[in-house]
Amino acid sequence: MIEIEIDGPRCESLHFAPLQRRIRGRFDLNKMGEPMARVKAQQWPVPIPSQRLGIDEDGVGYLHEPLHDDENAPLREQIERRGKGLEPKLQRFEHIHHPSWLFWMKRAVESGIAKITKGSLPTTIEGKPRLDYILASPGPSAGDKLTKTLNEQTKAFNRLADAIEKLATKK
Repeated sequence: MIEIEIDGPRCESLHFAPLQRRIRGRFDLNKMGEPMARVKAQQWPVPIPSQRLGIDEDGVGYLHEPLHDDENAPLREQIERRGKGLEPKLQRFEHIHHPSWLFWMKRAVESGIAKITKGSLPTTIEGKPRLDYILASPGPSAGDKLTKTLNEQTKAFNRLADAIEKLATKK
């Protein structure tokens, strides 16, 4: 089991590539260096906790919204009074690609935008993570295509050489 909390030094959010969505980070006006932030901090004196992203013991990915927890009831009410909706308390993502989730979670922690709240990240990730989410499917790389073509060409030359040798031995 592993869980991370988005808690960067500048109240950042995280774009989590495997889900293709933004994960809200911890929002603390007291961390901001702007003078107007100090004025607004009187309205929001308590930091808004970040969403938690994790993989449970069954290998299912999840996104937890801590604003639904009892200790955050005053914050939740203040947000709802302003007409803002909340995400569900827990969203589960079945059949995740574990290497990709672990890679992107580890990257968020190493960059300082997230911290681990449960478990630990593996030192090495088993499997190949997906790095490109712009293309519809990752597909084979140009190098993989070239290798396949060269292997097919080699097999064809070997068959041709065998056929020529058979003709030469018949004469």
